[in-house]
Amino acid sequence: MPLAKSFYLKLYWFWLSYIALRTLILSSTLSFLTSLIIYIYKGAGTLNKESFLALKTIFYFSFPAFFSLSLILMLLLVFKAVFTREISGYNLSLYDCKDKRIESPLLSDIVMLWRKWLFLSLWIIIIFLVIFLGIYTVFTGELPSEWINGISLSFLISIFGGIVFVLGLSKCKKVRIKDA
Repeated sequence: MPLAKSFYLKLYWFWLSYIALRTLILSSTLSFLTSLIIYIYKGAGTLNKESFLALKTIFYFSFPAFFSLSLILMLLLVFKAVFTREISGYNLSLYDCKDKRIESPLLSDIVMLWRKWLFLSLWIIIIFLVIFLGIYTVFTGELPSEWINGISLSFLISIFGGIVFVLGLSKCKKVRIKDA
């Protein structure tokens, strides 16, 4: 029996929500802790308007770096998490080379899938950017320098990375989808 399209949509939604929420929580927590450690290290002075402004500046300065690291980590951990969740009454199972089901996949089991996903996602994003930049340049005569930044790259990862994730898991011979 073929899977319903809603399963793939829910799988994409699981991927997107897992990546987005956990990345934001982890990067915010690490940025807050960085601000707190610097505040304590500098003597834990009185909290006035200038102190809060300085702590806010430290938070905003450290957030992009922690966001990037958290995003990379969550892009790896989502592959482990998808094999422990039930999505629309289905479970995804990972099999080894001898066609034995891996009960609880470790990160070492997941890395091969992640590398394939990363390679395909990067190529799709690069191809999209080349086509987009080419079409934009043909119609306007200039390159959109302000459009290519970390926010737009995160947006492209969330769109194309999720599509590659869903299609990759559905086509992979090591992954099987079974009723829960």
